[in-house]
Amino acid sequence: MGSTGTSRFSDYSGSSGGGEKPTKSSSNSKSTGDTSNRCEKNLNVSLEEVATCTYYSDHGEVPPANTDVDVISKLVGGRIGLRTTITSELIGYLPTEYNYVRRCMEQGYSYSGKVTSSSLKPIPRISVSLKPAK
Repeated sequence: MGSTGTSRFSDYSGSSGGGEKPTKSSSNSKSTGDTSNRCEKNLNVSLEEVATCTYYSDHGEVPPANTDVDVISKLVGGRIGLRTTITSELIGYLPTEYNYVRRCMEQGYSYSGKVTSSSLKPIPRISVSLKPAK
């Protein structure tokens, strides 16, 4: 799997120098300029960079299903990170198509939920279900 874009900050929504870039999306979500509606939707997401995060580095495994998680309020290395709510260990990052979540959080939303699935092979993977709250 690869990324698409021009390697410029304008590829990311909410950045200076460019408008919101349309993204490939699943059939049940539409990419629009209106973030308020998107802010209120539940998210089911496969996280990125799981093997480079604190949780995997410290434990050599991924958190099991039903682990409570939340979106970290501050960017981690310029990305939107998720952590376990009990130990606050970084478990992965939201894909860039969800960068609008940052703007939602600036509007007072927070996101929490649970790990829905996780596996170590063929690579460490974590999927989460997140619900917004304001």
